[in-house]
Amino acid sequence: MLCTGALLVLLAGCKKDLSPLEQLPDATEQGLNTAGWLLEGKAWVPVRSTISTGMPNNGYWKKSKTGFSLAVSFHRFSIEEDWGIEFYLPDIRHAGTFVLNQDPAITGGRFAAGYGHYVHSRPAPNLDCYTSPNAPGELIITRFDTVQNIVSGTFTMAPQDDATGTPVQITQGRFDLKFDHR
Repeated sequence: MLCTGALLVLLAGCKKDLSPLEQLPDATEQGLNTAGWLLEGKAWVPVRSTISTGMPNNGYWKKSKTGFSLAVSFHRFSIEEDWGIEFYLPDIRHAGTFVLNQDPAITGGRFAAGYGHYVHSRPAPNLDCYTSPNAPGELIITRFDTVQNIVSGTFTMAPQDDATGTPVQITQGRFDLKFDHR
């Protein structure tokens, strides 16, 4: 009995470290409001804010001048951390692959082209990175359900900081969320 107890204690102390990819949520298509990605090889997963009531994952689909636009965002906002990713597609009606390789042209509240955006303001350094012709990305929508308001997919991008031109590598991104239909 003593040997069995000692073996159990020894085994309990052997905890396997998860790889960055294993720390991400599974790629699902059920509207579970999950998201995650690798940023420069490190796992990033949004969590609910500790200083506001906002949800870490949001999305909307609405009629716009260019069609039916979709915006999704994933954030972590607290006193210690403030960062997030967002995607905008000016016209989407079904699942598919969307290449994000145009200048976002964000002026006066009008979005002319689809884009990916990574922002990081806490802790330093501040980064405000967009996809563009020199910093492309790809958003693959695997489920776009306008009856149940579910959008799911994967993404990868290498957006560049507006001020410095510094790129960030975002890979293995996945999300599954309910969106608002406005």
